[in-house]
Amino acid sequence: MAPPRRGEARRRHGRRLLLLVLIALAGLQSTAIGLADEPPVEPAETATGFAWKPSGVTVAAGGTVAFRNPGAVTPHGVHWTGGPGKPSCSGVPVDASGTSWSGACTFVQAGTYPFVCTVHPEEMKGTITVASGETPAPPMPGPGPPPAVSEGPLVETLRLAGRQHGRAIHGSIAVSSAAVGGRLKAELRASRAALGAHGKGMARVGTVSRSIANAGQLPFAVRLRPTAQRTLQRRGSLSLIVNIIIRPPSGPAATMTRRVKLSE
Repeated sequence: MAPPRRGEARRRHGRRLLLLVLIALAGLQSTAIGLADEPPVEPAETATGFAWKPSGVTVAAGGTVAFRNPGAVTPHGVHWTGGPGKPSCSGVPVDASGTSWSGACTFVQAGTYPFVCTVHPEEMKGTITVASGETPAPPMPGPGPPPAVSEGPLVETLRLAGRQHGRAIHGSIAVSSAAVGGRLKAELRASRAALGAHGKGMARVGTVSRSIANAGQLPFAVRLRPTAQRTLQRRGSLSLIVNIIIRPPSGPAATMTRRVKLSE
């Protein structure tokens, strides 16, 4: 039998390459579908501040969980507060913070990995559960958003209007006896873009700190710094992130975050 002609051999080789490409594309599509089944862990605004959504994720040992902060205004980051080991993370600001980031963490050891936001540790808490078998265990319910009335053992109520006028932010916070002897700190942040500054992220535009002598209602006022005052005068309004921190004499601090729009 005569050997196949050169053109026919080329066609057979081309068909083999096409088959290999189709098999590879099918594998990639299957992987993409599997990744799309699990939504990324990301910040979400609630009636009382921020929370991780979802707050609880379960994966098998060796599994990967996606994290992201798509917002360009409020910085967030991840701090691991426990677990059998440190997960391997890429693109995630661990023990740092930032805006407009996305990444993933891989978990090799089975166990429970609690985490908080580096900027809002009292509000944003979550848990990654790593199962030891190939099939993930049923998801464990994660901690929900903080209650609407009580912000924690140190704080009873926070009063802070979302729209205010003037060149200072005014509010009040009711603290419990556990906060007596500690300090109240309130700081204002605005985006660098709104201020006309270089770089991304947020800049501090006002801060105040005072001691807590008694339990009960504690008023506070934070005045804008001159740069922010000029921006407010030029633009007519300025969106602010207000961070309120209660540091007791002992134990962890309570942090609350609110958005306020300030107008002339």
